[in-house]
Amino acid sequence: MRILGILIIIAGVALFCQHLVLPSLITIVIGSVFAAIPKKSIPEEEEPSEEMRPSGDENSEYVRVDTPLRKVPPVTSGFYRLTFPVDGVFERNDDGSSRQEILQRLCEGEDMAVADVWFDDFIYAHKIRIRVKTLEGCVGLIRQRDVETVRGFFEKPVRMVYLEIGSSADSSGERRYHAEVIIIANRE
Repeated sequence: MRILGILIIIAGVALFCQHLVLPSLITIVIGSVFAAIPKKSIPEEEEPSEEMRPSGDENSEYVRVDTPLRKVPPVTSGFYRLTFPVDGVFERNDDGSSRQEILQRLCEGEDMAVADVWFDDFIYAHKIRIRVKTLEGCVGLIRQRDVETVRGFFEKPVRMVYLEIGSSADSSGERRYHAEVIIIANRE
C-alpha cells in the first residue's frame, strides 16, 4: 500500500505542476492515506522451544505449521510412488544428537531399513522447510525444491508414508547412512 500511496502523491505533484491545485490536493491527500496504512501485522507467536528450532542460525524466524498426512485404504484404480531424498543427514540436531546415529539405530545393522516417519514443517529464514522425524528423532529435512510437492500431500489422503534408510561404506570403510521419504498415493 505504501508504494501505491507514493505513486499517487507523485501524480498529485504532477497535477500541481500543471496548476491544477484542487485535484492535486485531493490526489496528495488520498496518496498520503494509502502511504500511511500500516503493513498487515502478524500476531506475535510465543518463543519456539528448542524442539521446534531447526539446526542453523539461532536468530531466524520459526513458525510451526504441523499438519499430519492422512492415510487412507487403497483403492482399486492403482497408485503412484514418489521418492524425496532427505537433506542434512550428516548434521547434528539442536539437542546434540547425531542424525547418522539415529539412522544407524533405525537400520539395526541392516543395509536397508524402513521406518515410520512424520513431518514437522516450519518457516525458517522466510522459507517453508519440512523436518523429517522418526520415533528416534529428527533425521533431516526435505530438500527445498521438494517442499511444495510434499506440502501438496498434506491436503490429500495417501496410502502410505515411510522412511527408507540405506547405508554404504565410504572411502575409509565407515558406514554412511542416507534416507528417502516415500509417499504412496492413490491415483485420482
